[in-house]
Amino acid sequence: MQSLKIKANAKINLSLSVLGKRKDGYHELDTVMQSISLYDTVYIEKRDKITVECGEFGGEDNIAFKTAAEFFKACSINGGANIKIEKRIPSAAGMGGGSADAAAVLVGLNKLYKTKLSYEKLLSIAVKLGADVPFLICGGTARAKGIGEILEPVNPLQNCYFLIAKGECKPSTGEMFSRLDSENYCKPDIDKTVSALNKGDLSAVLTSMDNSFAALWQESKVKAELIKTNADAVSLSGSGPAWFAVYRDEERAKNAEKALKELNIPVFLCEPQDKSLIFE
Repeated sequence: MQSLKIKANAKINLSLSVLGKRKDGYHELDTVMQSISLYDTVYIEKRDKITVECGEFGGEDNIAFKTAAEFFKACSINGGANIKIEKRIPSAAGMGGGSADAAAVLVGLNKLYKTKLSYEKLLSIAVKLGADVPFLICGGTARAKGIGEILEPVNPLQNCYFLIAKGECKPSTGEMFSRLDSENYCKPDIDKTVSALNKGDLSAVLTSMDNSFAALWQESKVKAELIKTNADAVSLSGSGPAWFAVYRDEERAKNAEKALKELNIPVFLCEPQDKSLIFE
């Protein structure tokens, strides 16, 4: 095997609680993440050195390059790969686009080079790359604690549709955490979301959804427009600025999609997925 093609699914946070800043400077998180059917396509081909093609975001600054470098270092391999990424997931939106690409590269290289790294070893590399990368190795529906490295599978979310809308731009995620530290913000009860999912109670899932970072997006026009669509729930993903609305039936979701497109708001109609990475 010399090359791979991988669909790398995005994620949303059904609920996200920022518990506070840790002594090491990171923030303690408690969140439920969900894979969705919006994806980047990642192509990986064995080469002598690492190269990354991703439009204007290619090169050594791309997280895919760092991922490959960390993989070869961990395996003590003098190898390389040409990585090409076709982006669909919006960048800097709170949907784990770069992290999904990193997970695809990490798992993909493990297959291409037949290194047979354990799941635990892959996680130990993933946590160095970003808080979402450990979850995005497997995906589906899971609770993540710590800085994203402590994962607990949760019963899958089913029978609903997501309309995701990205509006306002934001500063870096680090800056968003700094701003949050100076705010009075909510800390959603993640146990409620987990319990509702494990019981298969969609209504309870929808009423439990919340996000600490919503305190920084109170004037969001995108949120206001999603609420107007008579969604069953509206919440923020990650640190934003992507908001998502949840609908029980496809017709209402499609009507909402049409309404927001008429306002020139970028939207993506998606469904829950049971995994992050799909090898083709």
